[in-house]
Amino acid sequence: MAAEAPNGGLTAAHKRLLVLLAAACFSEGFDFATLTVALPQIRSTFGLSHMHADLWVAVLYLGALPAVVWGRRADRRGRRGVLLMTMVGYTAGSAATALAPNVEIFVACQFVTRCFLTAQVAVAWTMAAEDLPAARRGIGFGVLALASALGTGLSAIVQATVLSPMGASWRWLYVLSLPFLLIVVMLSRSLPESSRYQAVAQRRDVSQGQAGLLARAPYRRPLLLICAMILFGNLATEATVFAVDFMESDRGLSASAANLILVAAGAVALPVLTLAGRLSDRVGRRYVCIVGVLVQGAGLLLFFTVARGVAGLGLALMTTYIGLFAAWTTGNAFAVELFPTALRGARERGVDDREAARSVGQLRAVSGAARGDEQLAGHGVRAGRRAGARSGHHRRRAARDEPPRAHRHRPRARPRRNLGLTERT
Repeated sequence: MAAEAPNGGLTAAHKRLLVLLAAACFSEGFDFATLTVALPQIRSTFGLSHMHADLWVAVLYLGALPAVVWGRRADRRGRRGVLLMTMVGYTAGSAATALAPNVEIFVACQFVTRCFLTAQVAVAWTMAAEDLPAARRGIGFGVLALASALGTGLSAIVQATVLSPMGASWRWLYVLSLPFLLIVVMLSRSLPESSRYQAVAQRRDVSQGQAGLLARAPYRRPLLLICAMILFGNLATEATVFAVDFMESDRGLSASAANLILVAAGAVALPVLTLAGRLSDRVGRRYVCIVGVLVQGAGLLLFFTVARGVAGLGLALMTTYIGLFAAWTTGNAFAVELFPTALRGARERGVDDREAARSVGQLRAVSGAARGDEQLAGHGVRAGRRAGARSGHHRRRAARDEPPRAHRHRPRARPRRNLGLTERT
């Protein structure tokens, strides 16, 4: 785990980690946005009406469900390997999408691609949450969201300024995902494993990767609330998938004009990604997220019902993105910070418990960690105690005329029985 800067800021190791994870998020943003910017052309190729296109889009978005399997693997096998595998997976899925002869094959390829994309986002945010200091975690999340948004913008720019004027097929957008395999090569050489995961793996926690823990108190209610928040938030967020198609079909704009409006609106709203993260570090995630959702809803209402012309559509879409970016950064922070990987409250003598580790463990790979140095000290004390070394706890028991031997013969499984169930924050 990288040492924390004296002023609580980001060290060189933290910044390097953010750059590497941002590269992964950039490629994800490009791939994820391709459907949005090319949807009118895709409908035309496969002869789909608006209604049929909506139904097929709904089906391919269900590809997020199998991502739970990858999340569980990340909890058990490590974050780094799963991140690399998911990037290779969605790159291959995009390349296969470019060759789809009919809409059924297109949806099947995109279904698989969405599975890998969803898992990749979860794991990337997990790794940031586990190694960044808590006081600067919000700005780190903002950087990852910014990288993803820049990838989205690049996809729209390529469609608006290159493919559309040339009359080139939308399939080239999916082919352009292949160069992102170079990012996989870079990450395979430079990206370290999550230090928090390594600490948990070394302890061989029985709770590691156990999905059943999330169905128990005190995690069941927060998990249901987070799922509800994500569900209703995505109902608004995914409406932007149809923004370009709407501007072309219902407002009569050209493909280039519609995509450039999308780019301009997103570019103006980009600073919100890091500003929302920074603000949430100071006032909390919840308030920023709530305001973001409300602004996003108002922007969508204006965009689809009131806005007319380039200026009106641009302003409404800009408002939408301002709210979306604020809710995106802070909403994901909820998912990566609320649940612990395992209970390791270091309460022994000389160990400070001021920053407990947090995570989301089964969203699935999403887990948050704070500084962790105190936690690791606690684990060392416990390991020494199991080996028969005299710790402060032994001395306290000796002072009460209780032989340490009685403690050493206590069943070893008992301290681990409730791991991950009563995290103190």
